[in-house]
Amino acid sequence: MSDDLSEKIFKWTDDYLVSSYEVDARGRASLTTMFKFMQETAYNHANHLGFGYAQLKESGLFWVLSRLLIQVHRYPRWDEKIRVRTWPSGMDRLFAFRDFSILDENDTVIGTAGSAWLMLDTEKRRPRRPEEFNRLTENSHLFPTERSLERRPGKVAALTEAEEGEFFPVRYSDLDLYDHVNNARYVQWISDSYPEDILRRNDVKECEINFVNESKMGDEAAIHTRRLEEIPGEPSYRFRHAVKRKADNKDICLAEMIWKQS
Repeated sequence: MSDDLSEKIFKWTDDYLVSSYEVDARGRASLTTMFKFMQETAYNHANHLGFGYAQLKESGLFWVLSRLLIQVHRYPRWDEKIRVRTWPSGMDRLFAFRDFSILDENDTVIGTAGSAWLMLDTEKRRPRRPEEFNRLTENSHLFPTERSLERRPGKVAALTEAEEGEFFPVRYSDLDLYDHVNNARYVQWISDSYPEDILRRNDVKECEINFVNESKMGDEAAIHTRRLEEIPGEPSYRFRHAVKRKADNKDICLAEMIWKQS
């Protein structure tokens, strides 16, 4: 692999065909599926640029998704071809930012997202400053300046006065290659906590999520929920969630979702 990043692709695109096992009961890709597509494309691009999974592993480091904000204009249907485009969009202290556009076959944007990633030490599980990985920081001036959203993903407020959900065990199938619960699985857990009438008649138009602590095999988790005030003039539902760990009552992740009628 060439060390000259000027020869690399700084806006990376992957094509996906929405399969039958990636859609919901209405035949459309779920929010969880969208998260999985973005995660895969981010991994592919980071590897191409030389600061992906394999390269960081050699230095005892790995990436974790810390924050993500996604806005979905339309969910693709079964057997539809879509494109997920991504690019690194800057750094700030511990965060490395990455943006996404999701497009249909006609290059119409159907979703946009911004994400913030942390570089962790494999042994201590503590954040490391991105400038410690020279290949990333020495070439950051080559990154695109375009942003897919007007604002960066922010800090979701802690949850108070919530409806408490029942605890359930973390299972082996929830884990990823870092041996902790995959970020898309939290989205699935939260989505599954909604009543059927919301799921069948509404879509998540915006989701902002923070991944606060790791969760592993043997943990027990629960989804705590609070309904927020609706957006004036729009038929919508707004909820804030906390995924809680039973052992110490710590937040594993925090999220806000806005649902609108289909």
